[in-house]
Amino acid sequence: MILPPLGLTYIASFLRENDIEVKILDLAALNLDNEEAKDKIEKLQPDIIGITSTTNTIEETYEISNLVDGIAKIIVGGPHPTNLPERTLNECSAIDVSVVGEGEQTMLELVKNSEWNEVKGITYRKNGKIVRTPDRTPIENLDSLPFPARDLLPLDKYWTPGVKRYPFATMITSRGCPHQCIFCTTRKIHGRRFRYRSADNVIAEIDQLVSDYKIKEINILDDNFTVIQERAEEICDKLIKRNYDLIWKLGTGVRVDRVDKELIMKMKRAGCYLLAFGIETGSQRILNNIKKGITLDQISKAIRWTKEAGMETEGFFMIGNLGENRKTIMQSIEFAKKLDMDYAQFQIFTPLPGTEYTDIIEKEGRILTKSWASYNAFNEPIFEHGDLTPRIMMLMQKLAYKKYYIRPKIFVKKLMKMKSLTELKANIKGGMAVFKMSF
Repeated sequence: MILPPLGLTYIASFLRENDIEVKILDLAALNLDNEEAKDKIEKLQPDIIGITSTTNTIEETYEISNLVDGIAKIIVGGPHPTNLPERTLNECSAIDVSVVGEGEQTMLELVKNSEWNEVKGITYRKNGKIVRTPDRTPIENLDSLPFPARDLLPLDKYWTPGVKRYPFATMITSRGCPHQCIFCTTRKIHGRRFRYRSADNVIAEIDQLVSDYKIKEINILDDNFTVIQERAEEICDKLIKRNYDLIWKLGTGVRVDRVDKELIMKMKRAGCYLLAFGIETGSQRILNNIKKGITLDQISKAIRWTKEAGMETEGFFMIGNLGENRKTIMQSIEFAKKLDMDYAQFQIFTPLPGTEYTDIIEKEGRILTKSWASYNAFNEPIFEHGDLTPRIMMLMQKLAYKKYYIRPKIFVKKLMKMKSLTELKANIKGGMAVFKMSF
């Protein structure tokens, strides 16, 4: 999939609001190689080049930074530089600054302020040494941020499996996470405190998407959209009144303890067609190990309520949780089958920098690679800990997909729900991928 880089579009709109000229060059969407990217950047002649990076793309960030070194100051941000700011600078001499945490206000100050020691939330080079400034407090009022600068993107280049209607858009309505899950890096960037946009502000952005961009489907990418259920209900009420020709979904892992039957029914009336839940495991012991803070009973109820509302269900499971073995992974597989969702994903844990679980693995187990590009949920496992070895995790992942999807019940359900040629093609492609994974 290729999704719009919302982080960059927020920074771009914030800079433009402060009279800074800015352009976005999405190398993935435009399918540009590094030399083509360098050529375009040289023609733009920027004063500053900002690059966002996850852990598995940081080596590509190093490559492009080395290529454009000398053209402009290079600033990197995103999950990986936030978690390892000093190491990022040490590993690539072309990079001038690592931004730690949210980037809007920090980037504005970097652009306007020649004295970088006065800018909070950065790690930078000064006289051959690496200097880190105090952390920046996360943005308090998210309503104060302008809407993402989507007009700077090649909007016709974005796609993702599962979209039912085009044009589609992604959006984020909140930041921060108050929960304690040991496998997550979200708190490093956005903090522990849940901050959210008002219902009126969220609806104003949806109004813009519908009127200016003719959007037919929205994927809300919040980690915690339903944490404050009253706010979620208010957003739904306003959508119901507008009665747009619009569908939407929560596709990134809703918490099962933050929904009830009434809210789910209202979301359905407001146009929501899918809820994806962060389930992680079918073992209560493992849920407790990873500090998820939910129960198997809460999971079952949330899935049942979503089905009763007539919405699609998706569950995210993780193989390689703290304390897992073959038995507990089999419990996850059987639990997933019992829940009988429309979609189930079984991804192997990736020990990303900055998580509590990664720290445990580094102390008690072993990380098996030094290549950041391998820190990808779709690659082979890169760690061993306790009873978990790469071979066991790979075998159990294949077994999970095989047992869940290679069932007559699943084929019949998929056929009955397909309403268009687009959905047929997507299901064929997905089915081939699952078959290849399983066998």
